[in-house]
This record gives sequence, C-alpha cells and structure tokens, in this order.
Amino acid sequence: TLYACAFGKGVYKSDDGGNTWQQKNKGLPAKEPFAWRIIQRNSDGALFLVVSRRSETGIGNAGDGAVYVSTDNAEHWTQLNLPVGVNGPTDLAVDGNNPSKLILSAWGRIQDAPFAPDTGGGIFISEDAGTTWKQVMQEDQHIHDITYDNRNNTFYACGFNSRAYRSTDGGMH
Repeated sequence: TLYACAFGKGVYKSDDGGNTWQQKNKGLPAKEPFAWRIIQRNSDGALFLVVSRRSETGIGNAGDGAVYVSTDNAEHWTQLNLPVGVNGPTDLAVDGNNPSKLILSAWGRIQDAPFAPDTGGGIFISEDAGTTWKQVMQEDQHIHDITYDNRNNTFYACGFNSRAYRSTDGGMH
C-alpha cells in the first residue's frame, strides 16, 4: 500500500504498488486541499497529513493550514488542534520511542505592525498525540522540515534562514 499527497488535490492511496490510485479526501477541506506532507506512524500505521495554509492573515479562518490524522488507512480524516496562534504547519515527526509524542514545525506569520516579529512559527511538542501542544523553540519562526532518526534518537530541523537544529533530548532543546 502506498500513500501520496498532492498539493491542491489531497491524498491518494494505491493498494496495488502504484498501478492504480484512489483519492482519499473524506474529512479534508472540500476545495483544493493544500496537502503538503504525509507521515505514517510506525507503531500503528496512523497517517498524519500536513495541509499548508492559504493565507498568513488571521487565525481560525479558511486560509489556515491544518494537521489531520487517519487511523483507518486514509478512509477518513480528523483534524487535530494546532498549537494556539499557529496557522502555518510545515512538517511533523513522530518520536520512535513514544508514538504519542509528535513534534510539529511551523512557519510564522508576518505581523501588521512595522518591525513586529513574526509569530506562530517554530517547533512544538505534543505528548498526547496532538491534543495539546507546547512550544519548545521560537527563536526561528520559519522552520520548514523536521525529521526523526531512530538510530540515535535524534530530531533534526531545518530553518529557512540558513539554520539547522538538532535535539538529542526528545525535542525539548
């Protein structure tokens, strides 16, 4: 079984090694979901989908990005809560030693006030599979990738401003 996400189209699933594909968008926004990344949790096969935002303005509107989870092989999607003040999720990693621990990277929003710093970006951790979140890094508001290396229990993150980060303590620092 293969899964793929297509920006502006949503999620596709193939049960025959990629020969045929079916769109699997039940529970996703109806209009052109900006499906950005799909991640599968090894422990139970749950799928997480990061949907890019359409707009930097506002929180809680149709332009927000989102994170969805499917526990039935992409047949249905349920939206997870984003951290407070975040509408630009960019990637998600699952801790290989604790499947309930998720680490989310996000892209900050430009503020209307002159010289005001961007907000809503950085790195966030959830210890309860995305029910609640805690920000663990906010110095860089433009994180676009986060990965987990189970060989050495290390998280890596890439920022847009020529920065890379590494955490060997479960993402806390």
